[in-house]
Amino acid sequence: MKIKQLMVLALALLMLACAKNDDDMALNLIPYPVEVQRQDGFLTLDVENLTVSGDADFAVDQLNNQMAKLLNCQMKKSDKGIIQFRLVNDTDLPSEGYRLRVDDEIIIEATGKAGLLYGAHTLRQLFQREDDKLMVPRLSITDYPRFAWRGMHLDVSRHFFSVDEVKQFLDYMVMNKLNTFHWHLVDDQGWRLEIKKYPKLTEVGAWRDNIGFSANQEKGLNTKNTKPYGGYYTQDEVRDIVAYAADRNITIVPEIELPGHSAAALVAYPEYYCRNAGSLSIWDQAGVSAGVYCAGKESTFQFLEDVLAETMDLFPGEFIHIGGDETPKDTWLACPDCKKRMKQEGAHDEHALQSYFVHRIEKFLNQHSRRLIGWDEILDGGLAQSAAVMSWRGVAGGVKAAEAGHDVVMTPMFPYYFNHTQNHLSTSPGHPGISTLRDVYTFPSIPTDISAEKRSHVIGVQANMWSEYMPEFEHIEYNLFPRVFAISEVAWSPAIRKWEDFYTRVQHQLSVIEQLGVTPGDISYHVRINVEPDYADKSAGIEFVTERPNPVYYTIDGTQPTPDSKLYEGSFRLREDAHIKAIQFKADGSSTHQSEKELIFHKAFGKPYKLKYAYAPQYDGGGEYGLTNGFLGVEVGVEEKPIDLVIDLGEVTDISHINSRFKNAPMSWVFGPKKVTYQVSADGELFEQVAVFEPGVTQSDVNEMVDYPADFELTKARYVRVVAESVGICPSWHPAAGGKAWLFSDEVIVR
Repeated sequence: MKIKQLMVLALALLMLACAKNDDDMALNLIPYPVEVQRQDGFLTLDVENLTVSGDADFAVDQLNNQMAKLLNCQMKKSDKGIIQFRLVNDTDLPSEGYRLRVDDEIIIEATGKAGLLYGAHTLRQLFQREDDKLMVPRLSITDYPRFAWRGMHLDVSRHFFSVDEVKQFLDYMVMNKLNTFHWHLVDDQGWRLEIKKYPKLTEVGAWRDNIGFSANQEKGLNTKNTKPYGGYYTQDEVRDIVAYAADRNITIVPEIELPGHSAAALVAYPEYYCRNAGSLSIWDQAGVSAGVYCAGKESTFQFLEDVLAETMDLFPGEFIHIGGDETPKDTWLACPDCKKRMKQEGAHDEHALQSYFVHRIEKFLNQHSRRLIGWDEILDGGLAQSAAVMSWRGVAGGVKAAEAGHDVVMTPMFPYYFNHTQNHLSTSPGHPGISTLRDVYTFPSIPTDISAEKRSHVIGVQANMWSEYMPEFEHIEYNLFPRVFAISEVAWSPAIRKWEDFYTRVQHQLSVIEQLGVTPGDISYHVRINVEPDYADKSAGIEFVTERPNPVYYTIDGTQPTPDSKLYEGSFRLREDAHIKAIQFKADGSSTHQSEKELIFHKAFGKPYKLKYAYAPQYDGGGEYGLTNGFLGVEVGVEEKPIDLVIDLGEVTDISHINSRFKNAPMSWVFGPKKVTYQVSADGELFEQVAVFEPGVTQSDVNEMVDYPADFELTKARYVRVVAESVGICPSWHPAAGGKAWLFSDEVIVR
C-alpha cells in the first residue's frame, strides 16, 4: 500500500479510537444502557470464589453457560454472594428495566425476573478476566427498553432448522435483549407444525421432493440435494421451545399463513383449494405460488379454526400472526364457491373478498382473547381496532396503520430483512440486495410522517430472517451477526449514539461471539453514495457513507478509482452529468467492492409526473421524483398494471431524445415491458407518438436493466408520456404461471 494511503488510514483509525467519551472508554456494551455513571477503578473478584445469591437461578444458569465458554469460570450459589440479585417494589423502574451497581459488591435490582435477566447479561459484558481475577468497572447503571416489541423472525418453512438450532437462535436473542420471536412455521415450501386433527399437514405437507432452491446449489451452499427434504416440530417439541423461550423472557408469535402462501397445506388437504384451480405441488423455489385457500367453502374456515385452536393451545402469547401478504386471487375469480361468497357478502371484487376472509379469522381469534397481527396488506378493507400491523413494504403501511389507531411493528424490507446480504462478497449467503450494519443502525425506526399523538402506536421493531437462500444454520448466524447488534440497540436504547462509537463496540462484541463458535458476517467495504438533488438549483449534493473507517477514493468520469484518485474529504456538489465511482481499499491494497452511481441533469430532472397506476409502496424509487430524480439504479415497481406516466416539463421546450429504463429479471417475477410507447404534447391534451418499441418477453434467467432510447426530429413539447405495457401475469413457462408479474422502471431521460 502506498505511504499516502497508509497515513490516511492510520489517521482514520486514530480518530475512531478517540471518538468515545472518557466515561465510556471501557464500556463495550450492546445495547447501550439508558444511564451510566462511572466511578473510579475496578472491583476485583477471585474467579475461584465467584458467589451469587438471590432469586435468579434462571439468569445465573444462562450466565454461567456463557461465562464457561468466554471466561473459563462460573458463579457459585451462596446465601450472601458477592453478586446479589434482588426483586424490588419500585414504581419508578419500568417493566423489563433493572439497576446494576458495582461498588464493593455487585447488586442487580429489578421489579421482575425479566429485569434481573437483562441485568445479568449486561454484567456478563462488563467482566474482564486477568489471570485468576475478574475485573468489573465500578459504576451504576439504570436501564430499561425503548420498545415493548423487540423482535427477530425466523423462517423454518423454506429451510428447516432443528430444535437445538431454534434454541440457539433464542439464546442469541436474549443476549441482545430481544423479547419477541416471530416463528414463520408454514408457507408454500413446507408445513412445520404438528396439528393432531390434521395429520397429513406434517405427513405430506412437511416434505418436498428435494431441497430445491437451485440458486443455492449454484452458489455451493448446499451440494446435497437429498430426497425427500423437510421436517416438522411435534407438539411436545413446541412446548419445550416455548418454555425455553419463556425462561429467556421471549414470547413466541407463531405465523400460520393465510389465505395465501399455503401450497404445502393445500397439497396435504386439496379439498380446501378452489374447484377447477388446477393441481399444486409443494414448492422448492422462492416466490409466490397459487396456493390460496378457497374463500367460498365453509369447510375452509372450519379447517383453519381447528388449526388455529391447536396453535393457540401451544402458544400462550397475546398475538397470532396470520400473514395475509402476497395473495394471488386469480383462483377466486374462477371459483364458483368464491363468486357465490362474493355475492352473499356484497364483496365487489377479489380484494374485498380477502378483507372478508381476514375479518372472519380475526373475529375467531378475538373470541379466544387473542389479537391478530399480519403483514401490512391486511390493512386493505379495514381491521378491528385490536389488530396490529407489521409494516414490511417500506414504512407507508406503518404510517397508515398508526394513524388509523392500530399498533404497529416496523419491519421494512430495507434495511430490516436480514436475509439480504450485508456485504458484496460472492461467497456470502443470502438474498440479493445489500442491507449493511450501518443501514440497520441509522434507519429511523419511527417514521416522521406519523403524527405526534399517534407515535405511541409504534410498539416496536423487528428484523426478519427469511431462509430461501440460507439452507444451513451457519448461514443464519452469518447473516444475523453483526446486524443483530444494531437492531438490539435500536429496539432497546433511548437514542442512537454516534456511528463511530457503535462501530467500536461492535468490534469488541465480534470477538466475543467468535469465542462462542460463531462465524459472523464480514462488515462491508461498501461505499453508499447518497445523492441529495436540488431541483430548483439543478444540482445535487453527493455524500459517501461507509461502515469501515478506511479512506474513500473516487472519480466522477466513470474511470476506475485508484489510491491516486481524489480522496473523499466531505460532501460536494455536482452540476454536470457524472458517473461516480467510489471505493475503499483493504490494508493490503486490495478491494472487495466498487460502488457507482450515474447522475444525469436532463430536461426532466426534478420535474413532476403523474402515474395512472400507483407504484407499490416498497418500490417507490426513492420518493416523489423516483423517475425524474436524475440518478440511475433505484426503481419504481408496479404490479400487474402498465407503467403509464405523463411528465410536466414546466414549459414548452425543444426535445429530440427520450430514454426509459426497465428491469428484466423473470425469476424474480419482474418482466420487461411488452411494448413501450413515447408521446409528446405541447398542451397536455393532444399527444403525438414519436417512438414505439416491442421487445417481446424473454424466457432467460437474467437480471438486467434494458434501455429504450429514441431519437427523433426536434419537437416543441411541454409534456412527455411514457406507456410501458406489462405482461400482467407470469407466462405459462414460468414457475409461478398465472401469478401477477411486476414491471420495474428506472429514470426517464429527456434531452
